[in-house]
Amino acid sequence: MVNRYFNIWKAFFKNTLSRDMEFKLNFIFEIFIDSIYYLSLFFFFKIIFQFTQTLGDFNQDAVIIFLITLYISDSLYVFFLGGNVFNINSAVKQGDLDFILLKPVNSQFFISCRYVNFHALISLIILSTLLIKLTYSYHGNTIILLNYLFFDISLILGMFIFYSFEFIISSLVFWFRNFSYAGWLAGELIKYSRRPDSIYKNFFRKMLFTIFPMAMISSVPARFLIFGINIKLFIMQIIVSIIFLWITTIIWKKGLLRYESASS
Repeated sequence: MVNRYFNIWKAFFKNTLSRDMEFKLNFIFEIFIDSIYYLSLFFFFKIIFQFTQTLGDFNQDAVIIFLITLYISDSLYVFFLGGNVFNINSAVKQGDLDFILLKPVNSQFFISCRYVNFHALISLIILSTLLIKLTYSYHGNTIILLNYLFFDISLILGMFIFYSFEFIISSLVFWFRNFSYAGWLAGELIKYSRRPDSIYKNFFRKMLFTIFPMAMISSVPARFLIFGINIKLFIMQIIVSIIFLWITTIIWKKGLLRYESASS
């Protein structure tokens, strides 16, 4: 079963790549837009550090590592899943979901993975190289490979949490019939993952590690590189990601029960 779905994803990848190569200018422009997004966040924190030396546990060098982690997390999500989730609204509204449900493949997998944003792969390669250089400089060439192993796994878990939130919000279209504000709402909530977790305090910070786990997306992976491995935090991230992925399947199945198809 795993091999079957992997082969399906490879077919998606090849199809998307051939499509992107037909529109090369659009491909280049997407990379340019990513660069603007990265620079805007970088200069935002640069301005903040004109007035302070630290943001909670993070000094300026640590925040730069956090930012690169954030960029990698975002690129990883965009590469695998980001071009699909908000298509749920149009698929339900226009009835395209009818054709997806007829296919002999899990409908949630199909609608979540149909398109691959190939331009994000370029960003991933560049950012990963930069991150390795920065972390070795930060730790004085003493960082061990085990940190990177936990970091990589944590990034993937963070991507699943990212996906879960956007998918759950997008699936509200089954109840609203047309939920075009899904992208805006998800963007506003995901903003809390774009700041180091230590700037939040008390109850709200605890929420960011549990019922509203935005800190799990980028702050936790960055912590493994900056402050070392935290097994308790790692286990918590695994549990949270599993729970939220499970919730997506529940929401999707309940949503399909409400779906009336294009012919209704």
